Amino acid sequence: MINEKRADIIIVGAGLMGASIALNLSRAGKKVFLLEKEINPCHASAVNAGGLRRLNRALEEIPVSVAAMKMWPKLPEIVGNDCGFQPVGQVRIAPDDESMALFEKRVAEVEALGFFHEELVSSAEIKQLVPAYTGSCKGGIVARSDGHALPAQTLRAFFNAACSAGTKPFTQCKVVDISHGKGGFTVVVEDGRHFTSEVVINCGGAWGKNIAALLDDRLPLEPVALSMMVTARMERFIHPVIGVHGRKLSFKQMANGTVVIGGAHKAFLDKTKEQTTINISEVKKSAETVMKYFPIMAKVSIVRCWAGIEGVMSDGLPVIDQSQTTPGLFHVCGFSAHGFQLSPMIGRLVSSLVLGKNPELSLAAFSINRFNKPKI
Repeated sequence: MINEKRADIIIVGAGLMGASIALNLSRAGKKVFLLEKEINPCHASAVNAGGLRRLNRALEEIPVSVAAMKMWPKLPEIVGNDCGFQPVGQVRIAPDDESMALFEKRVAEVEALGFFHEELVSSAEIKQLVPAYTGSCKGGIVARSDGHALPAQTLRAFFNAACSAGTKPFTQCKVVDISHGKGGFTVVVEDGRHFTSEVVINCGGAWGKNIAALLDDRLPLEPVALSMMVTARMERFIHPVIGVHGRKLSFKQMANGTVVIGGAHKAFLDKTKEQTTINISEVKKSAETVMKYFPIMAKVSIVRCWAGIEGVMSDGLPVIDQSQTTPGLFHVCGFSAHGFQLSPMIGRLVSSLVLGKNPELSLAAFSINRFNKPKI
């Protein structure tokens, strides 16, 4: 016999965006079901690099990013956990005059929008901030209260807080069909269970395109596998999170002394099996970049490599919008490897959107309709 369950709102995908939205909607008094295809929420939300970055954001994302950063120090009050928040700053180094000129233009554009979190600094200050860096340097930009946090701890904190607020989770619950009619939505999962609601929120991450297609919405989203590695513990030699313009490098030392190295190097992805395999040649490139700029790393051991599956949009910006064709269907996905920092604020904004209120920040830049605009 088919087991049918009804909620006010069904969220597909129990990653960080889904959990954050569920938390806010449950606290607003809504009956929320959170459907997750895995045994536990995982993939990009749990295994990303953990960067908390306003620095060098797409201009469209800056208002949300700035608002989200104000929430991170308050997470003990919001979810009962500090989520490993470390406001150590983020630094982006200009290795030549051309990149420094781009930084100067960038900061002027950000300040013209009314934001002043990005600061131009000299090569001398870069040397003070990042003494282990040995590459060429003409200066850089910094965001002094950016930093990093612990993804798995953050995901678990938001998921647990949502459940404590009344969200009902369903794991091993892969959605295979969604239909919409007079009674609202019927969501069918692989084992035959049916769930119904007036609202469905697509937080499917790398699988958001598949969820959208069940109701004939089209998202230009593709899954990619992005690799990272972590070293053995070292004595403290760096504090802020480091990037170098024009180089595929994200570099930070954690509180326990390990160094986490990223930079969007791609791993192999088997879309059918939903499995990743590390591309050794890409890892080698990443290691060579690290040793070029940080010779102190030459003798340290790599203890683990991994790759998360991330959904990347064609323009690099997420979709945060109601469907143009199906009332009550919302898409919140495609964060393109930079959604972690935004997640506390996304929960608030999407909750308002779903409840028919005006979100406190404009979401116009993230409209699904932007992909249907005629080319000029």
